[in-house]
Amino acid sequence: MGSNKIGVSDFALTVSAAIRAQMGIRRISNREIAKLIDRGATYVNSRIKDENEWALGDIEKLCELWNMTPCELIESVNTEQSRVAETLNKLKRGDLDIAAYEDDHKFDGDGDDPA
Repeated sequence: MGSNKIGVSDFALTVSAAIRAQMGIRRISNREIAKLIDRGATYVNSRIKDENEWALGDIEKLCELWNMTPCELIESVNTEQSRVAETLNKLKRGDLDIAAYEDDHKFDGDGDDPA
């Protein structure tokens, strides 16, 4: 018989992206997450790599540790994706100003030039 393995849902991918983002913000490794939620490293790695979905209990533990609600965890990804999308749109339209281009003194030297 063939395998009827169910893939990782879009919602689970969003949750996983949010967890990875929070791990980056907090500079927490996969091993540290495994210890914090009392799971094995292999278990955590497979979820970080989006091979499997996070258990609701694990999400709850992480949110408690990070002092946030599950809704805030999910919204953090949506907010970041919105910021990235808006920045990319500004770049495409040419609406993004970079201060270095507008600095009249950018070629004046850095003060280390010989006298």
